[in-house]
Amino acid sequence: MKLSVKKRGIFFSGVLLFQLFSIALVDYAGADFASRFSLTLGEEYNDNIFFEKKKEHDFITSIRPTFSLLYAPTGHTTPIFTADLAPEGQIFARHSDETNFGDNITFNTGYTYYHSPRLAIHASDSLRRRATSRTGEFGGPGLPPPTSLPPPGGVVAQPSSRRLGDFISNGQELSNQFSLRGAYEYDQNLKLVAGYGLGFTSFLDEGGNEISHQIGVRGVYKWKEEHNLNFGYGVEIIKSRDGKYNVIHNIDGGDDFFSTIKIQLDPTLTITALSGIALNAGGNGPTIANRSNITVTKLWERATLNVGVNKGLTPSFGVAGISNTTSFFTNFNARLTELLTATANVDYSLFDTKDVNFNTFLASTGLKYQINSWLAANLQYSHRWEDNRSGAASTDLLSPGKVNGNNVSLNLTTSFDIWPNLGLARAPAVQ
Repeated sequence: MKLSVKKRGIFFSGVLLFQLFSIALVDYAGADFASRFSLTLGEEYNDNIFFEKKKEHDFITSIRPTFSLLYAPTGHTTPIFTADLAPEGQIFARHSDETNFGDNITFNTGYTYYHSPRLAIHASDSLRRRATSRTGEFGGPGLPPPTSLPPPGGVVAQPSSRRLGDFISNGQELSNQFSLRGAYEYDQNLKLVAGYGLGFTSFLDEGGNEISHQIGVRGVYKWKEEHNLNFGYGVEIIKSRDGKYNVIHNIDGGDDFFSTIKIQLDPTLTITALSGIALNAGGNGPTIANRSNITVTKLWERATLNVGVNKGLTPSFGVAGISNTTSFFTNFNARLTELLTATANVDYSLFDTKDVNFNTFLASTGLKYQINSWLAANLQYSHRWEDNRSGAASTDLLSPGKVNGNNVSLNLTTSFDIWPNLGLARAPAVQ
């Protein structure tokens, strides 16, 4: 298999950037820096590999090496910097022309900087290249609350409107999501959260791209012990795939409510709710919509459950400009034993644009068994469907009508420590 010049350029640019991070961190971090290499071998059955109305099924053997960097300064129990570069090779049993190495690449980085006890800044970037097939999507974590920073060193989760790649059926794609967010505690009762985000998607086969810039600020006031009132304003500039520009103003306010319920497992309950309006000054699509976010989080000793809804004006991943989008989501994680964990994710989204309406649904579940410190097994299943309604025939990115697909995969991952110790991993990878 040979890679084209364009593919080689993207791949080696990612490798070079990864190496530059390595050199910089080795000089700066010393003994607090660690690196790891892992290799995942998997077998997947997918009954709709292109996610189109006319299904084509296949067995896919995947080979996924991952190069990871981690940095945790003295006094921190979790890394404040992480970087993962993961090219993937795929061997198709029935569609041999889809066999490739490097058509699917991800490069994720996250860094949290603690300037002082009052000021913290988090930056993350997620780069992904996607091949023509639509395989391997199993859901993901929920969005971080708007009143706080993401987990240290983590990559910011993206809303449904910015991760539609496995539902858009035509061609190769290149996407990048960058996030910068800071939190400053003015005093014990008042906090300011500000951020900037850049989203980019290039449709390599079908042509065109979608770009968005968003900036916002939010004040958080601790009204009572269990209430954090907040008010925010943000503006987002979106260039749709058709070349039209839109300026969206988001104004909202809400409350974080915390309570503790004493039952057998002693869980805690967190409710984050905000509501407001979104105004589209560009006119390419809906001009006004309700903007809301409600997230309920329940914690047990060994499990976490998130249930929520997001609503507002968003991009539509190149389909048809601005969308009045409503998304319902559920994420569940449980540690069944010391070595066995289970996950389940559901996401149902409704996209309403000026020209096209479509709905997406993804449900996935999985089990991970940590055989030992350097070897883990994953069994995952997902079901997805898309209902492309009025106007779907007017875009080249959707298959008109209803489309559905199922895939199940079994993976084995072996991990090796590279620095500062060389050999089989002495501890499981950071989740």
